[in-house]
Amino acid sequence: MAFVDIALRNAARGYRVHPLRPKDKLPILPGWPDQATNDQATIEQWAAQYPDANCGVAVGPDLCVLESDDLARLKELLGPVQVPVTYTVQARDNRPHFYFQPTAKTLEIGNRTLSSVFEFKQTRLQVVAEGSTHPTGAIYRVIDDSPIVPLPDELMTALVRLYLDGKAQETREAGPVEGGRNNYLTSVGGKLRDAGLSREALELALLQHNEDVCQPPLEDDEVKRIAASVARYPVPVPVGEVFIGKPDASEPVKDWRTHYHTKDEAENAPDPEFLIDNFLQSQSISAIAGFVAHKKSFIALNVALALCSGEPLFGKFQVRRQPKRVLYLCPEMGLIGFSDRVKKIGLLPYVGDTFFFATLSLKEGVPMLPDLTPEEIAGAVIFVDTATRFVEGNENSAEDMKVLAKSAFALLRDGAECVFFLCHSNKSMVSSGELTLENAMRGSGELSAFLFSCWATRMQDPDNCETTANVMKLVKARDFVTASFEITMSSETFRMTYVDGSQGAVVAGKTKKANVDGKEEAALQVIRDNPKLGARKIAAKLAELGIKRGPTWVGNKKFDLGLGGVKTG
Repeated sequence: MAFVDIALRNAARGYRVHPLRPKDKLPILPGWPDQATNDQATIEQWAAQYPDANCGVAVGPDLCVLESDDLARLKELLGPVQVPVTYTVQARDNRPHFYFQPTAKTLEIGNRTLSSVFEFKQTRLQVVAEGSTHPTGAIYRVIDDSPIVPLPDELMTALVRLYLDGKAQETREAGPVEGGRNNYLTSVGGKLRDAGLSREALELALLQHNEDVCQPPLEDDEVKRIAASVARYPVPVPVGEVFIGKPDASEPVKDWRTHYHTKDEAENAPDPEFLIDNFLQSQSISAIAGFVAHKKSFIALNVALALCSGEPLFGKFQVRRQPKRVLYLCPEMGLIGFSDRVKKIGLLPYVGDTFFFATLSLKEGVPMLPDLTPEEIAGAVIFVDTATRFVEGNENSAEDMKVLAKSAFALLRDGAECVFFLCHSNKSMVSSGELTLENAMRGSGELSAFLFSCWATRMQDPDNCETTANVMKLVKARDFVTASFEITMSSETFRMTYVDGSQGAVVAGKTKKANVDGKEEAALQVIRDNPKLGARKIAAKLAELGIKRGPTWVGNKKFDLGLGGVKTG
């Protein structure tokens, strides 16, 4: 069925609609919660652009929805509390969407999810509209066309009780049930790997064990990802009978090949994946660096919101995979100040569900990285604001920073999706007209050395912080390239919006006079005469001629002359 027919029919019921990808549940429009509408002209305009799209219905402010992937189980858990008759949509048996009018209690509770039992959607979320197509090919149909009724307080209270009981059970057990299945299968996989199983055999064994033991079983793709992750680590070398030196020597002979990855590991290593397209990689240690009060934390909270909501970051960068949870460790703020930011930016509905934060207001303080438990780490993106607060020693000490690096890599080994550091910048950035890895990162170079990627940021006009844009530049990345761009921030919501960076972002800084030494033309001629030499070699050749020019300057001039090079700053 065409998008226009589905959308107009649902809009006529008063629902705010928006286009989804064909035969999918993913929104097409950036910032869709704010764009969803029941305006006919807008819907027809979308229909012209996306005629085959599915249709989404945005919840709130006049609509909330109770979903269940196992209605029989939900009814069993609710006991005597009944789900009243109301407008209901369903694509597959036993998996209905109950539509309700919000009440004071629902607005107070917000969004809640308990594994596959139920999902209560109150604000900035969506359901797939009747008439749309499920990824399995099933059609969402109206199975009860009754009027929408207010959600009874008794039912809302029962749902919250189930939610809290379920979370407590997960915490107690951390076993092969929802909340503990990843850790459990990772542990089993490690034992199978140590027993000598190949990657293929390990994967088959975990798939079968998942079906036999986990309740409910994980998706096959998730089990395969766990198997691939476990198989990356070498099998421990068993203690042999041959010793180095004397018969009573304590060190066993060790095959030197265990120092290196195997061909099988290389062949089966997964391709790099993004959590957020061209911005944040999965299985990475990333960072954003900038001066104090240059909006690093606001940028990080925008990233956290994108990961929790699935909305494009800055309205530009698509979220490809949402983590299981986001952990935000902030020993530089208290509860009141941080909560104000959380509320204004729109993260409050996710707190306690997929977003967790720790501040100085906690009785025991913010946990250090080694204090995090396997359960909270698994599947999480962990924000560390700021890195220097988690260094047990001196940030200028390479040895102390190595300890931080080990803690970060340990989090990845324990199943974290990503570790995201916030870092302070060097004072040298004040006088620089460009952003570089060297001036963006303060302290020992050990920190920047172990990062997979690093974004540097700076306000263009610090004297007008409420209205000025922030430049964003990728100063380090191993597996991707993204052009510099700018973002602007709403002072009311703290949400940030992408500004076209196709012309290159200009960083404010002290202006340097051109051709101070009168050797500009001579330097340019050397560049013209050596078009195939790299910037560093040309800079060295200029130094031999008594002309002081750095590689960055040479690269910029090569670019301007059409001889290659890279334009920076």
